[in-house]
Amino acid sequence: MELVEKVDFPWRSQAGWHWALFENPQQGDIPAGFVAERDGRVVAMVGLQARDFILDGTPVKAATGHTFIAGQEGRGSGPRLARRALTYPGLAAVYSLNNNASSAGLYKKLGMKAWRGETARSRLEWPVRPLSMGVGVAFSRLARSDRMYDALSAREWFKVRHTPLADHARQNLQGGDWLDPANPDHAHAVADFDFELRSTRQAVPVRSALFYAYQLSDPDAPGRSVVLTTRNGSKISGLMLAILSKPNAYEPAGLDIVDLEVAPGAPRAATIGRLMRSARKIARASGVARLRLIFSDRFATAELKGSGLRLHRRFSYDPAHALFADENGKLAESWIPTGYEGDFHFALRVAPQRAPR
Repeated sequence: MELVEKVDFPWRSQAGWHWALFENPQQGDIPAGFVAERDGRVVAMVGLQARDFILDGTPVKAATGHTFIAGQEGRGSGPRLARRALTYPGLAAVYSLNNNASSAGLYKKLGMKAWRGETARSRLEWPVRPLSMGVGVAFSRLARSDRMYDALSAREWFKVRHTPLADHARQNLQGGDWLDPANPDHAHAVADFDFELRSTRQAVPVRSALFYAYQLSDPDAPGRSVVLTTRNGSKISGLMLAILSKPNAYEPAGLDIVDLEVAPGAPRAATIGRLMRSARKIARASGVARLRLIFSDRFATAELKGSGLRLHRRFSYDPAHALFADENGKLAESWIPTGYEGDFHFALRVAPQRAPR
């Protein structure tokens, strides 16, 4: 991935890129991406990770775009590759759930829409280590200066503990409060949870133990993800996927909640409150500074009342864009993303951000 290094994307090993591009169990016949070549070298690329959805009881394919990059020699190739990805046959939608501000403008020019509007901009943060969190905020403000950015990025600030999050779950939670996708009983519980969701929702992504196992199998950061659950007997009443990430060299690590879903009929406030208490235990044990929940506007204030002290944050730009095959159809109208459908499992920066020597 010489091109990735040239454009200063976060480091990943060859095994990490293979996992991200070619090991997705939902990929099917959808290409992993498109590239532009010059003199036998890749000069631009765009990735596509396919996702299975259920729309009114019928399976459909969509894909999250990712790694949209072009080197100096590939200038002008990016939009052509993007249009090829956006118009690939058989996809109900092509989308991004975590684009940055500069990409947001480009995606709009390509015809993608911020279909969730203002609601996609909101996020919540729960302080775990307020002092470290505050220092990280101060460093971020200093880093707006190019000179300070270079100085702060010269080394990693804030140590990261590398104990697998599942080990923290075993040590700090009850047996039913976390999930092992390799456990057949847990896999059956996920299948039942998925069936309940698809039976009561018009548009929903397919959740499976196989896909959670894939998301948890990052070769560059083994153990940095964990699936937390609440149970009603043997049934899952609530589920959360959390990933440890360090956004840059100068901010402390945090836990990003990239899936949070409650079973139909389960008490939402109590379920979310219990999941958040479990997540806070994992966060304290792993040494991170904060918990973060994206797409938080899908929950009412009353549903979060048992989750503890939280801070309301807001992106200044639209972080989610999509182009739907039917822009007025049921998928565009009914799908409310949680983050599970995105590329967070490999796009969130691995810590520490240094290639092995």
